[in-house]
Amino acid sequence: MTNITILMVGWLLIVLALFAFPLSAFSKPLSDLKKATLVILGAQATQYHRLSERKLTGVNVVANSATEAEQFQDVADPSKQFDTTRKLSTLLMNRAAVVPVSAAALLPFAIVASTRVPFKDVFALVKKLLLL
Repeated sequence: MTNITILMVGWLLIVLALFAFPLSAFSKPLSDLKKATLVILGAQATQYHRLSERKLTGVNVVANSATEAEQFQDVADPSKQFDTTRKLSTLLMNRAAVVPVSAAALLPFAIVASTRVPFKDVFALVKKLLLL
């Protein structure tokens, strides 16, 4: 059973490395996109909240400016998009992507192993490997 375990773990690591390596190319562009979007949405949020403050109190408490009051009359609330962008993962590897690939990679080994070892043991091993 230990030989099968070592073989399955080794194969799983190879498959996951081959799966993850190409996806890692997207991490830097996604990170740059996330940073730039958060900066833009942060500036828009500042304008939105200053406009809301001006509408509520008539003036801005800090740095009240007549030109700013004329400049930004209608600014959309960026809160929902800001939260969505903040939750954006720059790594495309997650459990939802890894489990199906791992199951497909381990299925042939599980079938062969079940001819030599009781199915319960093979199933327990595959289950452990998929829950890593």
